[in-house]
Amino acid sequence: MSPFDALLLLIAFALILVGAELFTNGVEWLGHLLGMSEGATGSILAAIGTATPETLVPIVAIVFTNSADADDIGVGAILGAPFMLGTLVMLLIGLTAFLLRKRRGRDTLRVDRAHASRDLGFFLVMYSAAVAIALIPPLREMKGILGWAFLPTYGLYLFLVLRTPGTSESDVEEAAEEKAAFEALSFAAYLKRFVTRLDPHRPPGWLIVVQTLVAFGGILVGAKIFAAWIDAFSHAMGFNALLVALLLAPLATELPEAANSLIWTKDGKDVIALGNVAGAMVFQSTVPVTVGVLLTPWILGPFGTVAAIFALVSGALIYVQLRFRTHGDALPLSALIAGGSLYAIFLIYVIKTVVAG
Repeated sequence: MSPFDALLLLIAFALILVGAELFTNGVEWLGHLLGMSEGATGSILAAIGTATPETLVPIVAIVFTNSADADDIGVGAILGAPFMLGTLVMLLIGLTAFLLRKRRGRDTLRVDRAHASRDLGFFLVMYSAAVAIALIPPLREMKGILGWAFLPTYGLYLFLVLRTPGTSESDVEEAAEEKAAFEALSFAAYLKRFVTRLDPHRPPGWLIVVQTLVAFGGILVGAKIFAAWIDAFSHAMGFNALLVALLLAPLATELPEAANSLIWTKDGKDVIALGNVAGAMVFQSTVPVTVGVLLTPWILGPFGTVAAIFALVSGALIYVQLRFRTHGDALPLSALIAGGSLYAIFLIYVIKTVVAG
């Protein structure tokens, strides 16, 4: 990799990461501007904002990348997010909780058992269906019809989330985190240095729209650069394009969510930490999967198949622990660490396969 290639990759990451933060902030303020309730803004618009990068990266790769490997790059990006969240991020949450057990005052993860079970249950069912469509020929022949089932399922999930009353201490804590998004519009906070009369807590509507559109454009440009970089890099190095996208795409699209979850775990906000990851996995198993199933041949290849199965195994381990071994709100850390270790096993498998040629 030349210095110029490394610079391009950093630019792509920066555009996606910064664009995602500004877009989420802008979309949430749009909801505030339109008079939407805080619950709808936090649960729906915030989810749309944080999910935009992981949706746009495969769409840009599949639709706007003029390459023979465009579909592989898109599929790799779709598979990479739930794989990283379900294995590596779960492992890091478990390790963080274990290493800081004395500071946190417990050696388990405090969870909302009902909500976490619901989220992981949705993920396991829908992601299993997506994998089945890829691996079972008769189902793949019907993917043009079956692919449309994932979006309504995510709509059902949102409906269940919104109708569930938030009355527990953890629900109140999570609501406070969502409300913090309204403290200031990012662009207004920057411009206040030059326009002192501008109030970041009461930004004008036009500035909210400008920030949202600029951030969306930044994500698009970053996704385009990223997809082109993966295509060029995989060809130059002789690597599998799906594998490169699978390993690298989540670093750009899921890093903010992963970082937030680790910070929340460190601070003892376990319910939010696990809920953030589990909720993102539900999204990853429905909306981006719809793009892959409908717009590509949806062939996972050996690397993609192993990664998808590992994500399911890790999710299943945590789900079983939640249903049968969780006492009260205390989830043992063993499932997170055991399932997360599959990420290391996958890397060993990849290295051995690549070295063997």
